[in-house]
Amino acid sequence: MRRSYSKIFLILSLILTLGLGLLQCGKKTKVEGLAPDFTLKTIEGQEISLSTLKGNVILLDFWATWCGPCRESIPHLIQIHKTYREKGFIIIGMSMDRGGIDLVRHFVKSMEIPYPIIITPDSLARNYGVTGLPTTIFIDKKGRVREKIIGFSSSIAKQMVARVEELIAEKE
Repeated sequence: MRRSYSKIFLILSLILTLGLGLLQCGKKTKVEGLAPDFTLKTIEGQEISLSTLKGNVILLDFWATWCGPCRESIPHLIQIHKTYREKGFIIIGMSMDRGGIDLVRHFVKSMEIPYPIIITPDSLARNYGVTGLPTTIFIDKKGRVREKIIGFSSSIAKQMVARVEELIAEKE
């Protein structure tokens, strides 16, 4: 009898967690203020400091290998990267995986992700207010967070392209 209550509790907890996650999906938030700075190494050992990238439009993609919508978004991000990288646009993949760097390296290689990937500390994710995955943060040329989007869908993919174009077009 106790086992069935435990299973029911587990199932209800899972349903509640998924339901709350879906409520966040596609949520856009306009944010003002400077983006929290960081200096971290990519999975390839290259050091990246956000403060040195001012003058570019930055997209921080908080994701994980086990996240279905994250996996769905990556081909779109790769295309956005290829289209706008010559126009002062940079994507940084912020992996939230805790399974080790080799897991992430293998995934990045299998997906042929061309932009830098960082294993992101939980403290940095908190600084950016990450509450669900994927979370996309848009940072303008002056280093200000301009928008945060939680989740991914085809309509969000179109919004991302429009936002990138808008931010690239802005004068410094």
